Amino acid sequence: MKFEFNELTVRFGSQVVLNQLTESIEGKALAIIGPSGGGKSTLLRVLGGLLPADEGKFALNGFWVENNEQQLNEYRKMIGFVFQSNGLFPHLTALKNVTLPLIHTFGMDRQLAEDKAMALLKKFGLEDSSHKFPSQLSGGQQQRIAIIRAIAIEPKLLLLDEPTSALDPELAYEVLAMLKQLVESGVELVIVTHHLGFASNACDTVMYMDEFGIGEFGKTEEILKSPNTERLQRFISKILSI
Repeated sequence: MKFEFNELTVRFGSQVVLNQLTESIEGKALAIIGPSGGGKSTLLRVLGGLLPADEGKFALNGFWVENNEQQLNEYRKMIGFVFQSNGLFPHLTALKNVTLPLIHTFGMDRQLAEDKAMALLKKFGLEDSSHKFPSQLSGGQQQRIAIIRAIAIEPKLLLLDEPTSALDPELAYEVLAMLKQLVESGVELVIVTHHLGFASNACDTVMYMDEFGIGEFGKTEEILKSPNTERLQRFISKILSI
């Protein structure tokens, strides 16, 4: 995947969250790291077509995304998005949560949608949970169902906003192991995460963001082992000291 940003700016009232971001970023699996308040989640929502920029624009693989609702709707169909809170519909079973966008957004036949959903649930060891409601599942299972729903549409890009932030370490491991498996199978993704171990083991590129913008970007091994800026050195030291 390749992202290009051209003076991308996002404001919330008088607060400028992304300030004339102009950058070209490439990679198969990109981890966005950095302290809270640095604009990571805001950038992810812009990339998902969920939040329009106030100024500027961006492109995915050469396709420039404009603030046009019709174009944004088509663009969103290319993107799988997983939020911090899994976003599952509580009144639907795991199976129906996965099939809902396949049937109602992409017009897939119900039986084909269910067959595809069950194949994915089985692949990731969740077939026994297919008829359970979210309240009957662990937090890790819920998040894995949310990921299956996102990849069932075969997106060109999977975006994840701190998908393990609300999970204890054991359940977080289940989710991260699943994501690593997806990366190894060729799924391209961008993940906002504080798990430096996952970033190091599963992502080929890393971008560091804070309130001053993008501090560093590059190959994971180089960025995490030999950070060039004091800002990133300080951030890594804090994370590793916890």
